[in-house]
Amino acid sequence: MFERKNGNLRLVFLVLLIVNCAFFIYGRFNPDSRAAAASRIQELQINPGRIKLMGTASRGPGGQTPKAACLEWGPFAARDIPNVDATLAGLGMKQPPLQRTVGEAGGMKRVAYFVREPDPALVARIADLQRSFPETSIKAGPCPS
Repeated sequence: MFERKNGNLRLVFLVLLIVNCAFFIYGRFNPDSRAAAASRIQELQINPGRIKLMGTASRGPGGQTPKAACLEWGPFAARDIPNVDATLAGLGMKQPPLQRTVGEAGGMKRVAYFVREPDPALVARIADLQRSFPETSIKAGPCPS
């Protein structure tokens, strides 16, 4: 009976040894998915050259009320507004951007900035600035009234 227990223990030991070796080999040769994701970050960034504004948008089914095209950048938390205002002032735009409230989150006001009829160079500079505020997004659409 003692020999039988000894045989079972040897079998358990061998199984555990094989499992440990298998985990070691898997961990050693399995490609790290975080490294693959890090290499794709550049692919996920906004490419300003691919953003195209469509000129003017129209409101309503007949399209009687044309509206200017805008670049919307936001939403920003209230604590970020002074930094964004200073950043946008440094761009030297012809028309100052429109600031609109887009809701609340966590009891704080959130705003978005609308830049009227931006040229491709301005779109590229704003896209570069957007990387400083990763929780924001940039999209094109009609300007608010």
